[in-house]
Amino acid sequence: MLDRAPVAADRRYLDVVGVGKSFRGTRVMSGMDFRVERGELVSLLGPSGCGKTTLLRIIAGLMDADDGAVVLGGRDISRLPAHRRNVSVVFQNYALFPHLTVAENVAFGLRARGTPKAQIDGPVLEALALVRMDSFADRPISALSGGQQQRVAVARALVVQPDLLLLDEPFSALDRKLRETMQVELKTLLRDRGITAIFVTHDQEEAMGVSDRIAVMNAGKIEQFADPSMLYARPASPFVMDFVGLSTRISGKVSAVQDGILTLSTAYGTLSAPGDLPIGSAAQIGVRPELISLGAGENALSITLEDAMVLGSKTVLHGRAEDGDRILCELPGIRTGLSRGESVTLGWAVGDTLVYGGGA
Repeated sequence: MLDRAPVAADRRYLDVVGVGKSFRGTRVMSGMDFRVERGELVSLLGPSGCGKTTLLRIIAGLMDADDGAVVLGGRDISRLPAHRRNVSVVFQNYALFPHLTVAENVAFGLRARGTPKAQIDGPVLEALALVRMDSFADRPISALSGGQQQRVAVARALVVQPDLLLLDEPFSALDRKLRETMQVELKTLLRDRGITAIFVTHDQEEAMGVSDRIAVMNAGKIEQFADPSMLYARPASPFVMDFVGLSTRISGKVSAVQDGILTLSTAYGTLSAPGDLPIGSAAQIGVRPELISLGAGENALSITLEDAMVLGSKTVLHGRAEDGDRILCELPGIRTGLSRGESVTLGWAVGDTLVYGGGA
């Protein structure tokens, strides 16, 4: 049976403690620390080369860490080989065996563990039913679509009842519509089964859609680990602000501070933001485009339009910007009468303004 035990009161489950890794003398990860709770869906999000797949492989036991520890369910698994960790991995290319049928692929892990033949068929069909592929049990893998192959890969990972499920870019080979459908289906399946899972992805929309929390990675470190709403509303750094969603981004300098509000000089005039940077310091100012509207606000910019793009349910304005700056405004609905070269005023609230120390 594939039933999961009830979630324990103590939700602490996976601890990655001080993990580091080097390749050919180059340090690619150091002091990696994060925790995943029991039943939680977490994404490792970041650009290519940031270390997310390396971290996933270390957790899975497919790669050794140079230092640190991986603790799963209170057990240090750092020195255990992959086949003794009870951790399942769904790979980017699914890694299915083309010479085996759908059912034989799903049964592979059970057979590798020495499960008696009489105890294999039932769990295999149950796992296939979970992903709505039970009617395809006798089909060859080559006869399946990309979405169907992904379902088989998930069934193969689940049939062994893993303590942890790892997914490495699991939707990247699918077209957008199917990818979005599979994201919803997989999230629902994992949530219903109480399975703890970690996704690796470079797609911020995917991470936002499937995750309880997201670890945004950059250059072998986690810049912020938070739930999707916090990451979007209060990114901890300019990197997170740029990687998770779009934003207006402006360089400035602090000219005054009063009662926790900074006055910032920019190429577009004076702006205000909550913060505690010292006078004279360089700053990066950000604001999410949907929080900006046409017309004056507590903060306001007068700009020349570079473009006005109608994207179905919204219209996105691009302002002409100084080097290193980016001006974006997202208006609901279809807006006509806005054209390149037109001068407009954009406004937003001081409280919606993000500010970070340092230049561009």
